[in-house]
Amino acid sequence: MMIKKNLLIAAALLSASSAMAGELSLGAGAVFNESAYKGYNENTSAVPLISYEGDNFYVRQMTAGWAFWKDSKNELSLTASWMPLHFDPDDNDEHAMKQLDERKASAMLGGAYYRHESWGGLKFAVSADAMDESGGVVGEISYFHPFRLERLTLIPSMGVFYYDESFNDYYYGVSGNESRRSGLDKYTAGDSWNPYVGVVAKYQLTQNLFINASAVYTVLPDDVKNSPMIDRDDSFALMTGMSWRF
Repeated sequence: MMIKKNLLIAAALLSASSAMAGELSLGAGAVFNESAYKGYNENTSAVPLISYEGDNFYVRQMTAGWAFWKDSKNELSLTASWMPLHFDPDDNDEHAMKQLDERKASAMLGGAYYRHESWGGLKFAVSADAMDESGGVVGEISYFHPFRLERLTLIPSMGVFYYDESFNDYYYGVSGNESRRSGLDKYTAGDSWNPYVGVVAKYQLTQNLFINASAVYTVLPDDVKNSPMIDRDDSFALMTGMSWRF
């Protein structure tokens, strides 16, 4: 079964983890997620842990980037990422939800800017659906601050994601045809701002072996939680795993 998690959770986990990326590390982990869609139970899924940091090219989980401007405080890059948000009616437990159309995951192309200061870091990012599944645009503004002890690194973060009307309506809207098949109310979603808080922890067991953990909590905005596909007003995800730094 594929991972069923909203875009905010996925992106927050990935962006927070990217702040701790080493030169090259590979590993595996598990994500526990409370899906916002009706008919999905809490589920746990296996995920790869991948990071690579070169002079200009990087891979941070499901995001690859090329930094065309970079100094001690700034990084401006072009990005390509995979957004796993999707809805599969065949995997749903509710009869009405099974009558809806599939919503597919998609690739995103865009850019990101990081600013690093002694008081923490800022991230500004924007990307668009490159496969034209939703045809949508997403953005992010976030703040994070690393705290490094002998073997432990903690990175609390907070921010907000912006989803435009096309993106939200594709993943949370209910068309007239779907409404007639399922009995759910017809619904058109608008754009939204989704705030979140998170924390990432990384503990060094040996010179090369690390334990990783991430937790993210988000409050769903009205244009998402008012959808007849949704049965909650918040979302939570927890990731744990181990990685090897080469």
